[in-house]
Amino acid sequence: MFGTLLRLEELKDINITEYKQIFEIVDKRKTSLSNNRNRITRSTTTRNEISLEQIFDNKIVKFIDKIILNIKARFESNVLKFLNCFHIFDVSEVTNEQQYGNNEINTIKQQYPNDFNDDLLAEWKVFRKYLLVQKQQQTSTIFTQRQLCINLVKNGMIREMYPQLSLAAEIFLCAPISTATVERDFSTMNRILTDLRNRLTTAHLEQLMRISIEGPSHLDNDLKELIINCWKIKKLRKISSEHNKSFYE
Repeated sequence: MFGTLLRLEELKDINITEYKQIFEIVDKRKTSLSNNRNRITRSTTTRNEISLEQIFDNKIVKFIDKIILNIKARFESNVLKFLNCFHIFDVSEVTNEQQYGNNEINTIKQQYPNDFNDDLLAEWKVFRKYLLVQKQQQTSTIFTQRQLCINLVKNGMIREMYPQLSLAAEIFLCAPISTATVERDFSTMNRILTDLRNRLTTAHLEQLMRISIEGPSHLDNDLKELIINCWKIKKLRKISSEHNKSFYE
């Protein structure tokens, strides 16, 4: 997140000529697609330069400032500092310095004093050697920061070897960057829990939502057949006599 804020600040300092080159490439692409070979005069170029500078100062810079303000408003400084600690899992940044990552590990420990103890630092010192070996190998299978954290959480053997680091990686992976995921979950729930299905239990609703969110987008024939056979062995639902009466009426 700090890197994103830094890059946004750098965008405001980029030379206007670089933006001009981008717009020129886009204009040339449009011209080639439309086969329009209008001659660009010197006066036209001057007007384009002036308008582009005005757009950059009045719109682009202000837009970047708004993005920076929104990010800072969403994340407090201590939260950003905490999330930035997990960059130590990035193989490309690891070094052979003895103190590399120790401050970040201590920050994570201070953030959750009831969940971590001194074993967290000891586990990190051992895991740091593994990261350094990964960097020195320089193979195409080097894990990214996120992949390493996922591996710490999902791999049973590694999780047993580094229980404290695995918990830290789990906290990092669960940190919400935005509310978009939660809003999608509510939208999924509203699609499933309709007025005609308002008697679904909480457990059944959770299962249907999990299938809708994490399940396959398309079902193959074998899976469809398995679902149909599963429903065939179910007992027929009993319908009350009053319901039958109202149905036939």
